[in-house]
Amino acid sequence: MKKIILSLLILQSPSFLAKDSLEEKLEQLNIPSHKVTPVVSKDKLYVVNTRYSGLVKRHEVSFFGANNFNADGHLVTKQGGVAYRYHFNDKWELGARYGRYSNQLSQSGQTLLNEYSLLPDSDYSVSSMTLFTSYNTVYGKVRMTKESVLYFDQFISLGVGRMETAIGNQLMLVGDLGLSFWLGKNFSARFGLNNELYNREQRGNKKLIHNVMGYVEMGLLFGGMNI
Repeated sequence: MKKIILSLLILQSPSFLAKDSLEEKLEQLNIPSHKVTPVVSKDKLYVVNTRYSGLVKRHEVSFFGANNFNADGHLVTKQGGVAYRYHFNDKWELGARYGRYSNQLSQSGQTLLNEYSLLPDSDYSVSSMTLFTSYNTVYGKVRMTKESVLYFDQFISLGVGRMETAIGNQLMLVGDLGLSFWLGKNFSARFGLNNELYNREQRGNKKLIHNVMGYVEMGLLFGGMNI
């Protein structure tokens, strides 16, 4: 009887040993809470907003229409013209702009003519030509739908030119602030305020004139490294 019991103990001992060994291995895998390695990486991640269509060495020809929001009180002044830009890179460009002005009597000017048979005694703009340089300050995008995105640049421009008035030509300084929207890879739409500063003859005296031309401009891009 003793031999039988001893034989049973010998046969069962490996299973007990295996069970104890497995529990010991699982216990060794447990890491104390104060020694847990952080799962989240501390590496900094950056998102690079690359351009959909580059501007490097590209040409741009555009046509614009503008309205003078700071015109003489007796006149309504509008402008139409053409512009050319050469983009050195995605930030800097050099351009030229030519515009013709149309002038009509405002409501007060028409009243002066109808009631007193008088025309306003003021000089008016005929045409202008400017050279300018522009810098794109901010590049961004606007999501129109889930599948379409509109890219844009905010820009500032400074330039010098010539203003032709009814009396003669005047030196003109310009400062432009606006937004350029890129329509695909070959078209552009611009909205901005072009400030024109020059001297105007009025009753024998020179007066500093500040035209604020709000404009809309549509353009075509071609050439360059990213067609």
